[in-house]
Order: sequence, then structure tokens, then C-alpha cells
Amino acid sequence: MTPYELRFEIFKQAIGLSQDEYHCKYAMVEEWNKTNSVKMDYPEFPTYVEIEELANKINNFVSETK
Repeated sequence: MTPYELRFEIFKQAIGLSQDEYHCKYAMVEEWNKTNSVKMDYPEFPTYVEIEELANKINNFVSETK
């Protein structure tokens, strides 16, 4: 695997994690709003910048040497 392919795989992993987190938060808010009179705001879908930041965190963790 080339460094480019590895970075792209890390980016795809960050997308998946971000979307999973979004869907969990969305489901929680949806359930809350069904059963409570005080409504919560729905989460915003992750932006490219947020996904890129997560990918950088993953990359830094993977690249860390001890």
C-alpha cells in the first residue's frame, strides 16, 4: 500500500467514524423529542474540516513512534 492509499484509507475511516457518531446523536435526539416536551436540536452533519481533523488525529496516533 502506498502512502497515498494509506492516507486515503485513514480518511475513509474518519468519515465512517464521523457518520456513525452523527447517526447515534441523531437517533438519541429523535427518541428524546418523541417522548419529551422540551425539544433538543438535531446535530449537524460532520463537515469536511471536522472529518479532516479526525483523520489527522488518527494519522498522528498511527504514526507515533515510541
